[in-house]
Amino acid sequence: MRLLVFTDLDNCLLDHDTYDWRPAMPALNRLRALGAEVILTTSKTAAEALPLQGEIGLAGAVIAENGGLIVWADGRRRWLGRPVSEIREALDEAAAEAGAGIHPFGRMSVEEVAARTSLPPERAPLALARESSEPFVLLTPEREGALRTALEARGIRLTRGGRFHHALAHEGKHAAVALLIEEARAAGPAETIGLGDGLNDEGFLRLVDSPIVMPGAHAAILMERLPQALLAPAAGPAGWNEAVLMRLDRANWTG
Repeated sequence: MRLLVFTDLDNCLLDHDTYDWRPAMPALNRLRALGAEVILTTSKTAAEALPLQGEIGLAGAVIAENGGLIVWADGRRRWLGRPVSEIREALDEAAAEAGAGIHPFGRMSVEEVAARTSLPPERAPLALARESSEPFVLLTPEREGALRTALEARGIRLTRGGRFHHALAHEGKHAAVALLIEEARAAGPAETIGLGDGLNDEGFLRLVDSPIVMPGAHAAILMERLPQALLAPAAGPAGWNEAVLMRLDRANWTG
């Protein structure tokens, strides 16, 4: 029985402010002993996620840009959306039509991205290496509904993560997760765990066998929509660690 763990990063496996993952080491070590695949499932770019994957000592696939791109361990890449240039053009048009104020990543400096994300200055350029989605700050929250309608008319989806809104032309994280689950189960039985804290995580949390909601701004909404989910005891890597160990204990996964 293979075990796949799909996890969001900020406020989940990573501390929201420091990006530290080390408090999750006991659970990561146990998953490694079990031969589990921990699949980073993030709104971050592949340029950000792949070095982080190596730093943590993980192997396997990475899901980047809210499911817009899958990168396998052998280097294969699959894009599930449209080029970021097309998304940026559609976002500008939709914002003008909806009367919505936006401040997209494509118009931010490296310094501003570093300040808004708390990323070290040397890592901020990696966050700007978008391929199939565009994060942005919505300056007029009251126009969100109108902006969503205008984007959908252009074949673009609007979703929301922990820090930013995101415009994308693919189904979201859940489509990429579904593809990897299907691939794993084609080779034999597989069980899945998912951890997330944002509204953009809801779709893939519905797909996994054991969804875990991390505390945060959207936890109450997610728990209402996913009553079968486990609520982690705390946000960030310490809460991630406890929740994963608790789930493994309940299922008698040992290693």
